Amino acid sequence: MISNTLKAIQSTKAKLASLEKKAAAEQSKQISNLHSEAGFETRAELIEALQALGGSKRRGRKATKKAKKAVKAPKAKKAAKKKVAKKVAKKAVKAPKPAKAAPKATGAKKRAKRTKITPALRNNIIAAVKAGGKGTAVAKKFGVSIPTLHNIKKAAGLTKARKK
Repeated sequence: MISNTLKAIQSTKAKLASLEKKAAAEQSKQISNLHSEAGFETRAELIEALQALGGSKRRGRKATKKAKKAVKAPKAKKAAKKKVAKKVAKKAVKAPKPAKAAPKATGAKKRAKRTKITPALRNNIIAAVKAGGKGTAVAKKFGVSIPTLHNIKKAAGLTKARKK
């Protein structure tokens, strides 16, 4: 019984494969004669006519700023000249700004070290929250971030479920 089903599947697959070959042959024949059916002498003429029609909206990734600028290059140059002229005119009219105090040489900010959440620290945070401490105050007191505090509260079951 199973062998009969398998034989039927194989014969159906063979029929499908032959039908696919036949369809591909018909399609390639139809495409090769498409230019003559449409009234063009060569394929190149058909392609030119199709390109002259223009296309629909562009598919795929959006054009980058550089690509857009390349298309709008002649207009962009004129607009840039106008902007420069406006800036020069504004600078001539504006009075100079008073000098600001020299900025402090602090250098780059360093990242804070991660706080190790030990079981003792976790228990102290939970006790402080249960005692009625506000979230930001408790987080500041124990040196943890507010999201960390919320995660600890959630794990301890001290948060309410959202309403739906």
